[in-house]
Amino acid sequence: MLFSIQYMRGLAAIFVLIYHASHKQVQIAGFGNEWSFGASGVDLFFIISGFIMCHVTAHKNIAPREFLVARCTRILPLYWSLSLFALAVYLIEPGMINSSGGTTTILNSFTLIPTGDKFLIQNGWTLSYEFLFYFIFSASLLKWCENRLLFVTITMTCFTAVGDFLHPTNPTLQFVTSKMLLEFLMGIVAHIYIKSERNNSKFSVFLIVIGIAIMTLGSLSASPNQRVVWYGLPYALLFSGLVSLENTVKFVSTSLIGRAMRIIGDASYSIYLSHPFVLSTVGIILKRFHMQSATAFSIATMTITSVAAGYVCYIVVETNLNRLARKITAHPATIRDSAPSQT
Repeated sequence: MLFSIQYMRGLAAIFVLIYHASHKQVQIAGFGNEWSFGASGVDLFFIISGFIMCHVTAHKNIAPREFLVARCTRILPLYWSLSLFALAVYLIEPGMINSSGGTTTILNSFTLIPTGDKFLIQNGWTLSYEFLFYFIFSASLLKWCENRLLFVTITMTCFTAVGDFLHPTNPTLQFVTSKMLLEFLMGIVAHIYIKSERNNSKFSVFLIVIGIAIMTLGSLSASPNQRVVWYGLPYALLFSGLVSLENTVKFVSTSLIGRAMRIIGDASYSIYLSHPFVLSTVGIILKRFHMQSATAFSIATMTITSVAAGYVCYIVVETNLNRLARKITAHPATIRDSAPSQT
């Protein structure tokens, strides 16, 4: 396990959580501002995923089917279980699911095929990107493919180039040709750098400094259409630098902050998928007791409660579901224990 990656998983989960908590705060209070930069946690998740898939398959002969079964086994049990719970809520009280509006699709909530409608767990849209990446990556594992990373890079670059050229209006085609696919490639480039002989501590520190500088600029001026530049690029630099300095970073693991970030990183997938339920519940309670006007207190309460509930979900639900899924599929340990990136 790489401590630096666990810390960044935890950071990504917290960012997304605070972003959604600030959005919920606006809903229940009727005023305030969203912390839009928090959405960048998704971009970091994608970069981590690109790196991890390279890391766990490097120098291993893994069949495409074996790879996909491992990914499905790791990601789908918890997602489907929570989606079934969301479906039960939706059938009883539709307004409790996707309360911000839009049409909810039940079938595609489970297939993860994006059509422009919302999933029962709307966060699942990121898993749609994850699985598109997994399918492309699995093709690179075929015996005829001599250079996996080159194949994935060319394929995903071509997809985004088609999107730039055609500007499709169909939601599914927009998804397949999205520039966000480039963030998985940034994770691949990070893997190449980290494993290269040119990797050195001074340059890694330089990457971290530049990444933070661009990120700071991006937090003030980024727009959704530019998120790959303002979010993806600085995170890729920061990620490359921190993972390269793993031997230095791991010393933080014994500190209180280090242990907390590792725990949050371990539970990041559960936190990511479960927090919409927690935010809705806590939001109702805060409004019921007329405490929603205290913005800082309200957001902090929703955030801390979501982290705690997510960790319980990780220990009680996710861990046991994964153990059961591994017994059923019996896929190799070499790839079964690699956690998903937003996940």
